Amino acid sequence: SGDFNLYAILCLAENAVGPCATRPDDVHTLYSGKTVEINNTDAEGRLVLADGVAYACADLEADVVIDMATLTGAQGSATGRKHGAVVCNSDSLEAKAVQAGYETGELVCPLPFCPEFFMGEFKSEVADMKNSVKDRSNASCAAAATFIHAHLREGWQGEWLHVDMAYPVKIGERATGYGVALLKGILERL
Repeated sequence: SGDFNLYAILCLAENAVGPCATRPDDVHTLYSGKTVEINNTDAEGRLVLADGVAYACADLEADVVIDMATLTGAQGSATGRKHGAVVCNSDSLEAKAVQAGYETGELVCPLPFCPEFFMGEFKSEVADMKNSVKDRSNASCAAAATFIHAHLREGWQGEWLHVDMAYPVKIGERATGYGVALLKGILERL
């Protein structure tokens, strides 16, 4: 609708073995300044994604942050193979994402945004938080999004939308391109 600055921050991770690889019980200080105890080395993508949203808030002074990732296997259980899962701190932005999904065919389904219910899943005795949930049966897809949300700048008043698209991005061994039209549709509504 109006003019705005648009930034794309690519938060890329590779889960590889090597002498500098993250190990269980390591503690990392992320860009947000928060410390994270590693309790799941397969949850590496959320570490760089958390850095990306922290950078967007702190250095780019973004009013809207949209992060998209193949973040969890739990997304498939939560919303299936055809719908991405969205977690959002704004009813208005969430509605725009759902509408963009309907119009583009890249469907999304909202999950609960309840940091007060999910942050306890990341409790750590040695850091500000762990990188993975304690109880995988407690809406772990929404909880993983809460981990990302926790790294937005303290007191930030902007709108945040998380899209977990682990399942819709592929059919069998082939990529679908899911997310491109959805993001364009959301941006057209801002």
